[in-house]
Amino acid sequence: MENLTAYRRRDGIITGLMFLMAFSFLIVWLPLLRALLDGDTYQWGTTYFGTMISGAGITASLMFLVVQLAFYAVLFWSIFRAKKRMVAYLLTIVWWIHFFGNLLFDIIVNGDTMFHGDTLNVHISISMIVVPLSILAAILILLWIRRDLKSNDIEIQWSRKNKMLALLILGPLPLQAILLRVGEPHATTDEIGVLITILQCLLLPLIFFPYKSKTTI
Repeated sequence: MENLTAYRRRDGIITGLMFLMAFSFLIVWLPLLRALLDGDTYQWGTTYFGTMISGAGITASLMFLVVQLAFYAVLFWSIFRAKKRMVAYLLTIVWWIHFFGNLLFDIIVNGDTMFHGDTLNVHISISMIVVPLSILAAILILLWIRRDLKSNDIEIQWSRKNKMLALLILGPLPLQAILLRVGEPHATTDEIGVLITILQCLLLPLIFFPYKSKTTI
């Protein structure tokens, strides 16, 4: 699969950055799965640069999450596997603006707000998380691009380990469908389904990392 060939090795900088990307992907993956699997019993909503977007179940507004899903898939692919490195750089900068830029815009315009996760009863100050993480992400992006520009092309093929990790991480989807479909909203089944979905999202970068085989020199 030539289009899945990695042209860059993994180091600590890009590893940390990709896990930050995975953390940000939570606001897409969790509501998308719940809207698809829970149906109209699940309501979601977000403010994007001043515009409120929300829905319950499968509605037209769900396309906002679907487009983001496609963006993140291309973003994760590009980090190691875009031969034209400017593609990876631009997508990463767009990600920072899309995620942190939107949240910082909301903080500047509306002041600090609270994130409410009803299922797990989580309530967190947005600014206490967003501001330091946005600075950290910006620093990691600059350090990564600087190092990447000095790196040489290599070729690491999509390996059996990548396939196995994809199966392990995405394999629980049928179980998540059952857990989120049955039982009362915010009950134990919902909580387990949400926890699996969060863990699944955070582990997603492992699928895309380049793994050199023992026989590769």
